[in-house]
Amino acid sequence: MRIRRFRPDDADAIADLFHASVRQGGLRHYTAEQVAAWSPARPDPARFVAKAADRVFLLAEDDDGTLLGYGDLEPDGHIDHLFCRPDRIGTGVGHALYGAIEAAAREAALPRLYVEASDSALPLFERHGFRVDSRNDMVLNGVAIHNFRMSKALQS
Repeated sequence: MRIRRFRPDDADAIADLFHASVRQGGLRHYTAEQVAAWSPARPDPARFVAKAADRVFLLAEDDDGTLLGYGDLEPDGHIDHLFCRPDRIGTGVGHALYGAIEAAAREAALPRLYVEASDSALPLFERHGFRVDSRNDMVLNGVAIHNFRMSKALQS
């Protein structure tokens, strides 16, 4: 597996991976109704091209160039996305992506990282030293769902 920077021609594969990860991987911790509300349709790939313009956007791929996961880091330390292919959840892809994201944050001398983690992602972030700050209960597309606001100090 290798980690590399996003390229605009990755956007279609990322849109597919995001939708599959939420719709299939999300079922481990959320109901079918909740995952359908979270990702009602495959997102427009242009959304990922636009996101990449103002942040660190990293991909994990195998030796054949197959996309395994992706993650991003906003300039203020917010990790907006960290998603893996459903069949690769729990195999180290998220761990590798997170490590590269934290390295980028440390290189930028960011004082802290924060994320809104799903039930699925919560254990990964806890293993990397994040703490739960609060539970976020919300209604998304008419369906009650939740995630967790988590943070980690990088500088003291």
